[in-house]
Amino acid sequence: MTYYNVINAAYLAALKDRSAIYAAMIQPLDHWENALGELRAELLTGTPAQLTVGDGNEVRRSIALTVADEGGRFSPSKDSMFWFGRKFRLWNGLQVGGDMYWVAGGVYYSTHADEQEHLLTISGVDKFGALNGELNIGRCVNAFSTDIGGGDIYVADLIRETLALNFGRLPIDPTAPIIDPIFETTKLYADISLDAGQYYGQVITTLAEMYGADCYYDRCGVLNFRKKAVIDRPWWYVHQGCAWVFGEGDVNIAESVRRSTDLRAVNTVTVVSDNTDGETASVTVKNENPESPLCVQNIGEHYPESGAVSISVGDSTRQSAEEKCRQYGKYLLCQNTALICSETFTAALIPHFDTGMVIDVHGEERLITGLSADLSTRLMKVECCNINCLPLEV
Repeated sequence: MTYYNVINAAYLAALKDRSAIYAAMIQPLDHWENALGELRAELLTGTPAQLTVGDGNEVRRSIALTVADEGGRFSPSKDSMFWFGRKFRLWNGLQVGGDMYWVAGGVYYSTHADEQEHLLTISGVDKFGALNGELNIGRCVNAFSTDIGGGDIYVADLIRETLALNFGRLPIDPTAPIIDPIFETTKLYADISLDAGQYYGQVITTLAEMYGADCYYDRCGVLNFRKKAVIDRPWWYVHQGCAWVFGEGDVNIAESVRRSTDLRAVNTVTVVSDNTDGETASVTVKNENPESPLCVQNIGEHYPESGAVSISVGDSTRQSAEEKCRQYGKYLLCQNTALICSETFTAALIPHFDTGMVIDVHGEERLITGLSADLSTRLMKVECCNINCLPLEV
């Protein structure tokens, strides 16, 4: 039987005892993301095939791989179905007995490809490349601006309308996004403007900065727009269960945890608002987690080199300036801490791993902040941060 995006007991057991046979597959897609064919896993060559996943906004996933194209069906030419839209989906697979488990590894636009002696080499970025200018599409032809003075504009609606904007009669992204429900009722509090020549993706990234949200494409090729720092649960990582447990002497770990830092500590962030109604708000957020080595009680207050961060609050009746500053400060503090307290280790490829997941490594919980997988050696480098280092309100 063939399973797609299914994680069950048999799949997990095969990963833990290393009895599974790895596979991979790429599917060329049309603009609407219907599969036009497939190039199966066993044709991957010994040439390194790199899949990289970060945790920032915009492009998170990039890929570079070489596959054998014996029939020449995917040759980079104007007659090849692969090059109609330059879009393809990656599947990472495990064969467990007579069953095949396929886990989505992202939807990409190819940025470069060449073929020599039936070996096809492809580089690509995830679908945000169609929004931020990497693919030179999604460009604003005329100046663009929202108008909150003309009526309420809801954040979720603005995101969906931006993705529906067309280039050559087609929407930029035909797939419905996953948007945090809070944004269905959140009104835009300051207008967003683009000059001619800028890219529409800046609307979405500006919204992410305004509301302390993540905007990225997940492994299924769907845009996610999620708010991390909310009033009642600002430290989301303490509410997640572990996606995996690495025990002592675990056969999946090929190289032990390595800890290093080249950056100075940041445990205090100040966010200042612009002048609204004759007042300026200022909020300072500190890492006061007693278990964190960066706790202000242990080492004092350390600010980012850039100093205070300024934000525009626009219409202060829609949310207080102080609350906007506080939520964005918590978001920035967590991002800075995760950068500084980074750890890495190498393990056997676990296809369903993703950034933002919590894992247990030798009895301590860690938040995954980056992944780099080699699909040919079936190893992955995991970048993570010990949750005890991250900020936490007590």
